[in-house]
Amino acid sequence: MASSPCDLFPGASRPRIELDPLEQAKVDLVSAYTLNSMFWVYLATQGVNPKEHPVKQELERIRVYMNRVKEITDKKKAAKLDRGAASRFVKNALWEPKQKNTPNIANKGKSKH
Repeated sequence: MASSPCDLFPGASRPRIELDPLEQAKVDLVSAYTLNSMFWVYLATQGVNPKEHPVKQELERIRVYMNRVKEITDKKKAAKLDRGAASRFVKNALWEPKQKNTPNIANKGKSKH
């Protein structure tokens, strides 16, 4: 197990007010998931089937929000579109007909015999 909350949450070494909203959401979700997981274990030790208890739905709800935060984080990490580079790439990739003064490529391979 971790020796301190800072080991569990990298942002926990800073006051919550200094965290950006996404980091705050991550800390809140991990805290809620941890507490509900501990309650799940408590129910199991008391002989109650936690799969039939509302805590199961709560854990699923938290998991959905964790996935949403992950999607947002992944979108931030995704490559940004550089319009200039993209237009240069497309422009250079497009075929352009050769000028009339260049020799015909089809005639180059034929022999004169």
